[in-house]
Amino acid sequence: MKKFDGLNYYEILKIPTNSLSFEIKRAYRDALSIYDDDSPVTYSLFSNEERDNILKTIKEAFLTLIDEHKRAAYDTILTDSGQVDLSITSMINQKKPVPFYTGNMTNIDNFAERVRKKPREKEVEKLLNETLSKDSISGDALRKLREAFEVEISEINAITRISVSVIKSMEENRIENLPPDLYLKNFLKLYAETLQIDPQRIIDGYLKNISLAQKE
Repeated sequence: MKKFDGLNYYEILKIPTNSLSFEIKRAYRDALSIYDDDSPVTYSLFSNEERDNILKTIKEAFLTLIDEHKRAAYDTILTDSGQVDLSITSMINQKKPVPFYTGNMTNIDNFAERVRKKPREKEVEKLLNETLSKDSISGDALRKLREAFEVEISEINAITRISVSVIKSMEENRIENLPPDLYLKNFLKLYAETLQIDPQRIIDGYLKNISLAQKE
């Protein structure tokens, strides 16, 4: 029985694309309880071989989505192939509450509105235009933009699932600590979308900055 043909890993685990790690773990446990050998719900529906294949696929989905780098690469494949929209805008449209680790709980819609208003401020608009007009964009430039938008690293971490250590490495130009380009491009895309600025411009500018730094 081709139970999961045509489904992506999020659909297999029946979770939204912006699920947090604890939700992925819970969904994995729920899926195992349904398709495990001891499950009375599906015991008579599948042969042992079919059940083994289903459990293998569920495990692959879990191991991919629970791992930060594997998930980033998988998300990139889904996005590039047009299977799903994993942009921050899409996450906002899902209207899923996201915890920010700033001492209280807030909502991603409120966060998005707060960020959306910042470019209307003259100083922020000037900094944004200056940054995006440059051929090369440094990690320090990213940090200044984030601070101008009054966004905390913990907020970017909570929304995008990019680890704090990776965000700091990006902002501090610690090239030796950066992930491979495949992951880095996706992280930069999510970082830019969180600030609601042109992702491709940030990706191109930052990679240019890395290229120049490596030649020095």
